Amino acid sequence: MKIYYIISVFMIVIGLSILVTGSMLIPVNDNAKENAKAPENSPVIDNDWGLERVDFIHYVKPENAGNSRKTSTCYKLMGVKWKSLPVNYSINPVNPQGLSENFITSTIFTSAEIWDSSTSSELFDNDYAIDYSATYGVQDFKNSIDFADYPNDGVIAVTSVWYTRVGKQIVEFDQRYNTRFAWGDATIDSSKMDLENIAVHELGHAVGLADIYSTSCLDVTMYGYSTEGETSKITLEQPDITGLQTMYGI
Repeated sequence: MKIYYIISVFMIVIGLSILVTGSMLIPVNDNAKENAKAPENSPVIDNDWGLERVDFIHYVKPENAGNSRKTSTCYKLMGVKWKSLPVNYSINPVNPQGLSENFITSTIFTSAEIWDSSTSSELFDNDYAIDYSATYGVQDFKNSIDFADYPNDGVIAVTSVWYTRVGKQIVEFDQRYNTRFAWGDATIDSSKMDLENIAVHELGHAVGLADIYSTSCLDVTMYGYSTEGETSKITLEQPDITGLQTMYGI
């Protein structure tokens, strides 16, 4: 595997035309971890390269966030996707903030449908489950969404994606919405972290889209930073849609 990587770098250095397809030579795991904001939280969980995991850490927007480098696409693919659709998921609505079960489940469902409406593929199963035992971070081939404390400062939410090294197939995603932040509907109370705004972004990771950090892409749903009161991620921009349709069709 190390030799394979060195060969691909050598090809890039000498300027061969294979540069445009160089990502095919680098292990999917390496690309995925580069796209995550916290690669140290993205361990290889199968030493035989059978099943791997990448974590996408969604941070509060810091001052001078992002980079000024312009990009022509404003979307980034993980290089893996679901091949068995639609994807079912379980929501654990238990939370310490008094958010109603209906608010949580309906908001997440609506967020999933925003992605569904932008491709001909049915990505998410309409019949989601409510499961009070669903827990983030347990590799069990269940797509679990929960609300609980996440120990790192400034982390709004985290999505973990498990995928196969062979076949580049996503097999599971889990999400945690950090209860260190006050969640709600920011159109009603701008001091809240808007659940739909963040959920739409996180579900983009669940189907294979990575974060984008260029300041020329501030308006896209997959821009990697957020803050309280923000609602701009609820509506997909054309780059988000293009990235999605590249994987799942128009």
